[in-house]
Amino acid sequence: MTDTLIDTAVATAAVVVEADGRTASNEALQSAVDEALLRGAPLRVLTTWGARHREMYDATAVADRDRLSEAQLERRITRWRRRSADLDVQSIEGYGSAAEYLAAHPDSAQVLVVCADHPVSDELRAALAAADCAVLTCDRRQRL
Repeated sequence: MTDTLIDTAVATAAVVVEADGRTASNEALQSAVDEALLRGAPLRVLTTWGARHREMYDATAVADRDRLSEAQLERRITRWRRRSADLDVQSIEGYGSAAEYLAAHPDSAQVLVVCADHPVSDELRAALAAADCAVLTCDRRQRL
């Protein structure tokens, strides 16, 4: 009989997705849920709307938008938890991008789910390489 060794670092590493409020990130969120369930992995949702818009809006507008975005995300998370009780999902705030999060936590992700139009920067490439993290690019739009 042969024992199969499981890399516990990969087994506990999360599926990570960045939610910035765009329609395309909503598609990535759903793909990330599906991927986390498929892998039996925790799901970590990075909320980055506020980081992208802090310079464009006054503090009141940013705070209002942050509250609205958080409430929408929490409603989605609640629906996912009802459908799949074993889904471990958490939202994470305080990071401006997936690159920043992965650089700070290189061992925390086994796959990053991004929408097809997610910007690819040198910082993201370096963070992905350091984290040894796979990337799943999704585009659920039907094209003719």
